[in-house]
Amino acid sequence: MLKRAEPILKLLCLLLGGLAIYFAARIVRPKDSLANLKVPVLQIAEAGPRSAPTSKPTNAPPGHPGRPGRMAGGVEVPPAIQERVDRITQSEILGPVIRPLPMALLGIGGKDAIIRGPTGQTSLLREGEEAGGIKVLKIGTNRVLIEQEGKKKELMIFSGFGSQTLVEKENAK
Repeated sequence: MLKRAEPILKLLCLLLGGLAIYFAARIVRPKDSLANLKVPVLQIAEAGPRSAPTSKPTNAPPGHPGRPGRMAGGVEVPPAIQERVDRITQSEILGPVIRPLPMALLGIGGKDAIIRGPTGQTSLLREGEEAGGIKVLKIGTNRVLIEQEGKKKELMIFSGFGSQTLVEKENAK
């Protein structure tokens, strides 16, 4: 009975050996998995005459009101894809969208004030000095009176001791 099964077992061993050689050859020389990949060509929108640069932020997401339906590089995108891109951008899953921080008084040290301007620039200023469109008029205990675009504004660290407003003092004089 074993003599009858011997040719079948030899054939089976030969097939298994052939499969082992085939898979070993694939490991040594892998096939290019992207060889048959076909990428659709996107139509590039015709660029008109270049206009003066706008004051919009450079990191505005593709669906920003300033440029609806456009990706970087001026490529028109179908609305369904644009909606997906907007959702990904708003979710900030790939990284935070950089937004300028609000203007703030970060600290006061004697005659110096540390102020973060509307552009995000942080400056160490004394009374009368100006940086980033902000001029320091008066430094108090925990408040600073500034002038921005001709308007006086008051920035404060906290409310509490020394929290008298500097605006009233300026008007009283």
